Order: sequence, then structure tokens, then C-alpha cells
Amino acid sequence: MMSESSDGVTQRLHLFRMGFCVLIAVTVTLIAWQYYGMERVVELNGLTAMRVEVGDDRESGGASVATLERKGPDLRMHCELVKRVDWPYCRLRLFLGYEGRGVDLSQFAAFSVDMQYDGPPPHQVRAYMINHEDGQSRPGDFSSNRVNEVDGIPIPDRGAARIPMNVFYAADYWKKAERVPVEKTGPRYDSVFTVDLTNASSVPQLPYTMTLHAVRFHGKWISQAHLLMILVFFWILFAVSWPLMAAFELRRKLHNSRMHLRVMQQVHETLRAEARELADQAHLDPLTRVLNREGLQAAFAKSPRAATAPMSVIFTDIDHFKRINDTQGHGAGDAVLRQFAGLMASLVRSSDKVVRWGGEEFLIFCPHTEARHAASVAEQLRQHMLGTTWPAGLQVTASFGVAQYRAPEPLDDAIERADKALYLAKQAGRNRVVVDGDPLLAAGNDALAYRPG
Repeated sequence: MMSESSDGVTQRLHLFRMGFCVLIAVTVTLIAWQYYGMERVVELNGLTAMRVEVGDDRESGGASVATLERKGPDLRMHCELVKRVDWPYCRLRLFLGYEGRGVDLSQFAAFSVDMQYDGPPPHQVRAYMINHEDGQSRPGDFSSNRVNEVDGIPIPDRGAARIPMNVFYAADYWKKAERVPVEKTGPRYDSVFTVDLTNASSVPQLPYTMTLHAVRFHGKWISQAHLLMILVFFWILFAVSWPLMAAFELRRKLHNSRMHLRVMQQVHETLRAEARELADQAHLDPLTRVLNREGLQAAFAKSPRAATAPMSVIFTDIDHFKRINDTQGHGAGDAVLRQFAGLMASLVRSSDKVVRWGGEEFLIFCPHTEARHAASVAEQLRQHMLGTTWPAGLQVTASFGVAQYRAPEPLDDAIERADKALYLAKQAGRNRVVVDGDPLLAAGNDALAYRPG
């Protein structure tokens, strides 16, 4: 059995430590960047809005008059506020989209208004976000759209007024008019198509002018929840990759060293332990679509009688497979492996198990079969190969070793004897079948190297 070099272990440990440190550094950096940066800002002004319009309370019987003046991105609304109705107002409306095709603002955390307010104090505005909702909004009825509002936003003399998005609430008059159920009265911003700015309810009924520089929505390119989900995924992936690498290395060592396998229960336990480490690994070999070792475990677990005597094991591999890879390329080698596996699967019984054991090596487990019958199966496979058309015009042959399971011996003993018989077939010139315990016949490639008992 080949021993693992200490240099290989040291190198893998070094890679593990380096990956661990890199992942910690990336995690800390991304969390700090998400908290202190990663700022996403969407700005709405006279140039970026799809459309801008003003309105006033004359729509509802009032006498206030609003006029609009544009100057580049700035929008200046002058309002002659007249107290004729209960809530006199002038409104500046900016369109983000069309009714029924709004913009999803639900990922933004804050809303800011950058404006100059000229008029008697207090300098406050009311903001509305009109949100279209399928099932609630009615085509052609603007008032049926959800009205999210916040009143009394203080406008500073310099800079912008910024408030959290979660202070908006569904307008009371809208909830009453639309008879909205209590569970649906919260604010929503998933299809906002207009942003309205009006004077606050506390503003005196006197003329005023508001000059809007911009309305901005502030958020993160990646939300904290999504970032944490991504980081957790990569930590789990990192945690799983190390046992996966160890498991694949163990399989390589087992194959190269011809380690003794245990009885079928031990094989079952080993494969089950490996399956726990490789929970996401499928039972089929991804290249050849025959069983892999995990699939063999599952098959015997479903049918434990298959591992009882009489049972025979056929160990086979493709002759000179390395030469195929070296001369024709790995693509041709993969095609040969697929065709070889398909040929075996099509010719054996449904109760037989074809397993890719590693590289170009395959095992065929034949339940309720004596060695002489298994040898006939192997010979049939060998002869079929001679009459098969292979990729790239290749002439492909295989050697076969057959052994019968002798209860109550460990199953790995039978596998090892089949492997030794395969070795004898290779030594005798390949392209032949050798049965464990029978002398090798000194015949050509077409000879069957066993004597029926």
C-alpha cells in the first residue's frame, strides 16, 4: 500500500489555512463595505424624471394656484395657497414610470429631498409615493393606487432632508375610500410610478415657493440579509470542500493500494459514511452513467440478498487506455468509456450491477451466479467489443478477471481475487477472460482462458 507523503499533507494544510484566512478577510471586508459603503443612490430631478407636472386643490373645489418653472434639473413651483377647502395644497408630481409599470423601490432604506423652501415658517413638506398594485389598482382610476405618505418633513436651510423609508404609511383617506383590509394597510414600494411633493398640513395659507433640486432614494447594492446569505453559502462550501478533498484523496489511495475491502456490511458502512460527507453526490458516475460506489451501496442496501452466495465478481478494464488518451485526446477517451459502460449495461441482466470503480476500471456484480456463468458473460462482452465500431476508428479491447464469492469470506477478498485474475489476463497478452483458480490457457487473443468446472 502506497503511503501518503508528508509533503502532500503539509501542502494541503497550507492551502486550507490560506483559504481560511482569505475567507475571513473577504467576510470582514464585505461586511464593513456593506455597512459603511456600497451606497446605491437613485436621483430624480427635472432631467431624470419621465414627466413633471403641477397640480393644486382646484381639482377638489379649492382656489389655490400652482405654477411650474424649469431651470435645468431644478424645478420651481410657486403656490398661491388659498384657504377655501379643508386641506389646501399645491402639488409637484414627478413620474418614475407609467401606471401599471412602476419602479421597485422596496430595496431602498432612505428617502431624501434636496430643495429650497421660500415662504413663511414652518418649512415643511408632505411626500407621497403612488404605488400600483395588481388586484388593488383599477385601470384608469388613479385614486385606487396605493398612497404612501409622510407629513411634516422639515426642510433645512442647507442640504437635504433625509428620512427612513419605513416612516411612510398608507394614507388614511385612501384606506377608507378603498376599504382596504387591516392586514394590507402597510406601505408598499414595489411599483412606484409617481413621487408627489406638497405643502405640509401645518403650513399657513400664504404664498410659498419650493425649488426642488433632486429627490433621492438611498440603499445598498446588496442588502445585509442577502450579503450574509452569500457569505454563509461560501463558508458552508469551504467547510464541505475540505472533507470532499479528503474523501477523493482516500478513494485514490484505496484504488492505487488495492486495499482490502471488508464484508458487504463494512462496504455498506464505508459508503454510507462517505455519503454523509458527500451528501450532494449522485449515485451515478457523471461520465458513464453507470453506478459509482455510492450507487453500489444504495443498490445493495435495497436488495441485501444480492450480496449472498452464489455471487460472482467480474473485474475489467480497457486495454492500453492510456495510449488512447495520449494519441487521441481525453475527449476520445471519455467517449470510449461511455460506450464501453453502455455496452456492459445493455448486455448484462437487470439484476447485475455495473460499477465504475475508477479510471477505466469497472466491476460487474452478478448475484446468484457461479463463476463459470459469469465467465460466459465476460466472454460475451469481450466478443461484442471486437464487433463494435468505436470513436475515431479505434480498435478497443478489454481484459476480464472473474472470481466467485465464497461465503462467509469478506466481499473484498472476492474483489481482490477478481483483480488478480484481471492482472493475469493483462500479463497473458490482454483481450481475454481469466477465472480465479483456473490455469491461463496459452492461446491467442480469441481464447477463453478458463475451463468450466
